[in-house]
Amino acid sequence: MFPSPGSPSPTRLRPVNAEWYGWFWTVVTVLMYIWAFWIVFDSARPYAWLVATLLTIQLVMYIRAIALSRWPVPNLWLAAYFIPGPIMWAVCTWFDPRLWWMGMMYFGQMWGCLPPKAAVPGTAIIMLAVLPATNGWRSLEDIPPSALLGFGFGWIGMVAVYLWISQVIRSSDERARLIRELESANHELVIARERESDLSALRERERLARDLHDTLGHTLSVMSVQLEAIQRLYRVDPERGSEHIDELKTLTRDSMSELRRSLDGLRAPGLGERQLVAALQDLGVAVGQRAGITVHCEVDPGVSALTPALAETVWRVAQEALANVEKHARARSAAVRVSREPQSVRVTISDDGVGLPADAEGRRGHYGLRGLRERVEGLGGVLTLARLQPGSRVEALLPVYIETPAAGS
Repeated sequence: MFPSPGSPSPTRLRPVNAEWYGWFWTVVTVLMYIWAFWIVFDSARPYAWLVATLLTIQLVMYIRAIALSRWPVPNLWLAAYFIPGPIMWAVCTWFDPRLWWMGMMYFGQMWGCLPPKAAVPGTAIIMLAVLPATNGWRSLEDIPPSALLGFGFGWIGMVAVYLWISQVIRSSDERARLIRELESANHELVIARERESDLSALRERERLARDLHDTLGHTLSVMSVQLEAIQRLYRVDPERGSEHIDELKTLTRDSMSELRRSLDGLRAPGLGERQLVAALQDLGVAVGQRAGITVHCEVDPGVSALTPALAETVWRVAQEALANVEKHARARSAAVRVSREPQSVRVTISDDGVGLPADAEGRRGHYGLRGLRERVEGLGGVLTLARLQPGSRVEALLPVYIETPAAGS
């Protein structure tokens, strides 16, 4: 049921209050019509039944068009009620001037139900009809100036208050709409980030499978060939067979080290038990010891407060870039720099090696950098690869989202 006041009131109401507000004014309006019926039949005036019939039609129209309609009331119902209704009221007042006050009921309902462009002229017409009705239906020229001024200033004051309230409510509704849109966008962003997190995990598993195929699969194939060669050589040339066994041992150890690094890629080691700063420093030490190079690691303390998703990505960027330095760069030194900026975190890994090839990301069978770019861009970040003189630089800029607590938490 739509709120339909019988006296001046705000033009729009919140849905949570509209039902009770509407019931209240419906009861008031019905009581006012009962009072009007009592006035009509209280004295034996001519045309009493005609006036009562018109009042009945107005009440039925009010209940159907206003009381039983949902908010907002369709324009067709508003027109069906507010155009013939005041005309029937004017006819009733012509036969029984004591019903002039019912015009003020229409006056209030227009403030409550119509937009300003319709309420302002509509109430002006009602006011111009009430004024002669309260003065014995004399022409406007015969009405005292004081009465004209009183009604005029009263109407202007009501219009001013009405327009002010309308503006306040429109502003409030606009703010509410923007808040709802913001909440909806934030909800969609959370869903998108969750989906991207799942997609990133899937891409990481695919990358790991490709890495295992490129490293462990290749090594096992070589070992199979070596074993067949040893089997043939050992009978005729044990010394050469022994050399092949030594090579096979070295290949096996290298393969085990590579396998450990690949398995470590399933999770960010140590991030569950210690800060990202310590994990990155340990990574630099480990790579430096394995590759025989100097790895300088500089990490802002503020990165320890990053969300798990961002910390994981920072780790992956450093891990993949240092893995490339270790395997391909032939560098003497490398540097890892992680800086926390107001709205982002920047990860930079540079080295003094031979530099990245021009097709580093597009090389067939090598998916590390390509997967890393997908991971970074999945979080809304930017990955930049640069070839230096000498060396190369891998840089990732990741946005930092401020987490807001859930409602009621």
